[in-house]
Amino acid sequence: MTQVEPTPDIDTSNAMPRVLIVVAVFAIVGPPVGGVIAWLGMEATSLQSPVPFILGSYGEGMLLAVGAGIYVAGSWWLFGRTSFIAPIVGAILANLVFHGATMTAVPDPDTVSRLAYVFLPGSIVAAVVCWLLAKRFVR
Repeated sequence: MTQVEPTPDIDTSNAMPRVLIVVAVFAIVGPPVGGVIAWLGMEATSLQSPVPFILGSYGEGMLLAVGAGIYVAGSWWLFGRTSFIAPIVGAILANLVFHGATMTAVPDPDTVSRLAYVFLPGSIVAAVVCWLLAKRFVR
């Protein structure tokens, strides 16, 4: 059985604190960024305030942000590095799980597709922004 060695230029000796920092960056920064993107996608044309989207973003987007953050931190921990693809995949997977759970609670496909239309673009943009902010903690 072959062992995979971590890349020598990345220190993984104190991985757990770094993983927690990455997830915390996603949890703190991700929801408001996603809220602004949702506002731009839905209400910006009516000139309504983005404040409700930003304040409500933690309640609606925290699980998505933490899920994407766990995926990004896990990919760094397992492979010793991440690329810009990791936050995109993490956001998509978090949305699939979230909307799959929503589908069991609200079995209306139109509702779930509207949720995906609102949440997915904001999740992807927020995950990439968080990855750009958090990647310095895993170098």
